[in-house]
Amino acid sequence: MEVDNSKAARKIYEMNQLRVSQSDGIVRTGTGEIVGKRKWILNVEYSLDSKEAEDFIVNAATEEEANEIVEKLLLGVAQRKGMTLGSIFTNFASPKEAFDVAGR
Repeated sequence: MEVDNSKAARKIYEMNQLRVSQSDGIVRTGTGEIVGKRKWILNVEYSLDSKEAEDFIVNAATEEEANEIVEKLLLGVAQRKGMTLGSIFTNFASPKEAFDVAGR
């Protein structure tokens, strides 16, 4: 008795195909798992010469990478102003698509 595995093989092939969403530009597998970087929103308080808070939207794969990117951006701001960067505190960090859904 011969077993036809073509349907199962086709399903496995479809699940491993990468798709780019036209609405948000995020790459996902056939099972919906996000691959690579996506936009993260971080609200960060930082100190240069006065206390400031600002929202940043950056492309990163993880929250940790998003925080590292924002810190590098703030170091650049401090250097342009001839200052050193003081303390940094992240109030929140969220993938942009989760933030957009919550804000509806």
